[in-house]
Amino acid sequence: MFNVSVLEAKTIIRTIDKIYGTDLSGLAMASFRLRLSEILKTNSFKNIDALIERLLDDPDYYETFIRDISPGSPDMFRDPDFWIYFRDQFLPTILKSRRYPEIIIPESVTGNELYTMAVLLNETGLDYRIDLVVTCRNVKIKKQITEKKLSNIRFKNSKDNYEVFHPGSSFENFTEKRSGNIFIKTDLLQGVEFRIQSPDQPVCSDKTALVFYRNRMIYQNAELQYKRLKQFLKEMPKEAYLITGIKEAIDGFGMEHLYETVSEDLKIYMKKNAD
Repeated sequence: MFNVSVLEAKTIIRTIDKIYGTDLSGLAMASFRLRLSEILKTNSFKNIDALIERLLDDPDYYETFIRDISPGSPDMFRDPDFWIYFRDQFLPTILKSRRYPEIIIPESVTGNELYTMAVLLNETGLDYRIDLVVTCRNVKIKKQITEKKLSNIRFKNSKDNYEVFHPGSSFENFTEKRSGNIFIKTDLLQGVEFRIQSPDQPVCSDKTALVFYRNRMIYQNAELQYKRLKQFLKEMPKEAYLITGIKEAIDGFGMEHLYETVSEDLKIYMKKNAD
C-alpha cells in the first residue's frame, strides 16, 4: 500500500539531489515509494513535508535516510542451490587461473550476501586465497553491516537456508547472543576491505575475478541498469565474471558483444577476451 504519491517521491529525489548532490532518480519508482512509506511510518513523520524538513535541517539524518532507502539483500544463503553451485563449481573455476582473486560486492546495505560469502569461504578454507571487497554509500551503512544483528525471523530464514546448503552443520557456529539479541560473529569479516564510495566511482581492479551484483537491478529503472552494466563491463578485467539475481537478465541492453553467458539459469556472465 502506497502512502506516498509519485509526485511526492519525485519531490524527495529533487530535494536530495539539490541539497546533497545524490541522484536517486535511478531507483525503481514502485519500490522507492514503498520504502518512503516505511520511513514515514517508522519515524512518525506526519507527511512528506516533515521528512523533507528533517533532511534539510539535519545532515546526519541524511546518512540514515540513505541507509534506509537503499534496497537490501535477501536473507543469508537465499537460494541455497545457487550457493551450492557457487561453492562446488564456480569457485574452483575462478581459482584455476588466478592466484589471489578479488570478489567485489558493490553497494552493500545489509551485508547478508557478504556474510554468506564469508561463511562459505571460511568453511572451504579459501578465505586466505580470495580477497573480499565491499562498497557501501556511507559509514552508517558500514556500521549496520559490521554490527550484524539478526531479527528472529531473519535468523530462522537464514538458518533454514544454511541447513539446505550445508546439511548436518550448525548455523549457530557463526552467531552469538548479546543482551538477548542474535548477532553474526564479526570475526568473519577479518580481512574484508570496506570502501565508502559513490556509485559513480570505479569499482573493479585488475585483480577482480567477480562482481557480485545479485538482487540489485530489480530495484533500479532501465536507465540505471544500463549505466551499472556498462560500468562493470568497462572496468572488469577480461574473463572476469558478473553475477546478477535470478530475475535480473542483462540481455537486451545492446552489450551482448562484451560478454558471454555462462549460466542463463543462475545469471552468470563472463567478460569476453575481445571488446
